[in-house]
Amino acid sequence: MTRRIPFALVLVAAAMAVPASTASAAGGDVTVMTRNIYLGADIISLATAPDLATFKVNAEAMYGVVNETDFPARAVGLAAEIKANKPDLIGLQEAATWRTGPVGDPAAATKVDYDFTKLLLAALKKQGQSYSVVVSETEFDFEGPTVTQDVRLTLHDVILKRKGSKVKTGKSAKAHYKAIVEIPTAAGLAKVYRGWTSVDASIGGRPFKLVNTHLEAYGAGTRESQAKELFAPGGPLASKTKLAILLGDLNSDPTSGDAEANAYKAVTAAGMKDVYGTKRVQTFGMDEKLINPKPTSNNWIDHILYRPSKNFSVRSKKIVGSKPFRAVAPLWAADHMGVVAKLRIK
Repeated sequence: MTRRIPFALVLVAAAMAVPASTASAAGGDVTVMTRNIYLGADIISLATAPDLATFKVNAEAMYGVVNETDFPARAVGLAAEIKANKPDLIGLQEAATWRTGPVGDPAAATKVDYDFTKLLLAALKKQGQSYSVVVSETEFDFEGPTVTQDVRLTLHDVILKRKGSKVKTGKSAKAHYKAIVEIPTAAGLAKVYRGWTSVDASIGGRPFKLVNTHLEAYGAGTRESQAKELFAPGGPLASKTKLAILLGDLNSDPTSGDAEANAYKAVTAAGMKDVYGTKRVQTFGMDEKLINPKPTSNNWIDHILYRPSKNFSVRSKKIVGSKPFRAVAPLWAADHMGVVAKLRIK
């Protein structure tokens, strides 16, 4: 007589027989955010100054705006956004360090007035959130005179990770694009080295790569070339099969109808899919001083994309920073809005 084994025991035995490699590669949900946190002023007036005297006057006014836009206050608003959404990984753009020194001093300015990354991490800690820097890349470093002092601006792209996240991170990398913009000014040549940061990560044993970038704002051709470098041999997204998330300020609106859309088209032609698909959303448009009660323009240039699409599903997505974070100036946490998405990696 054959003894029948209860069906429930069969299921238990089958589950226990699953190879460890399969069980450990179950995947899971990862929440990511892209946030251009705004350097604090529009610096184009420095590039257009016809002589050094005008440059100094414009630079003095520009740094006054940096003080008015008050990043220590804005950091509190940004931290509140992060606390509300608890992203596992965050890609920051325009994480500025502002330094000052004696006017005309040939040595580089070293007195730190604002370190945006440190200020944001401190604001997060005060709100009970613990994040750390995974990787940071310097994208721009330029110093020039104002009427009263020398001012030095250094811009960074940064990836942050939340303490206690189930996402595991490993090797990080960073690089500048070959395609750059050089801007002659009355105070010297400004070289804008855009680039990318990345980290190898995994969730539930399933590996993926996160890439954060900030493509060129001035020059559609340069921007498109930079986007293509991401997928070229040696680029962080060269592999077409490895699971990847690309996020950042691409400075490219796919609905613009002109060359401004080309960088985004290069990204999607490489197989990346936007969490919003083809649905247009607004991610940029605040005024320089962050005082207008409503956005002054409407652009979709901040994106979260993924590849291969069969290995991902979008569990949720939202735009953050679309409302003033307080009632007094500066009203907005940044001139951009942020994008947050929860992705299920299969």
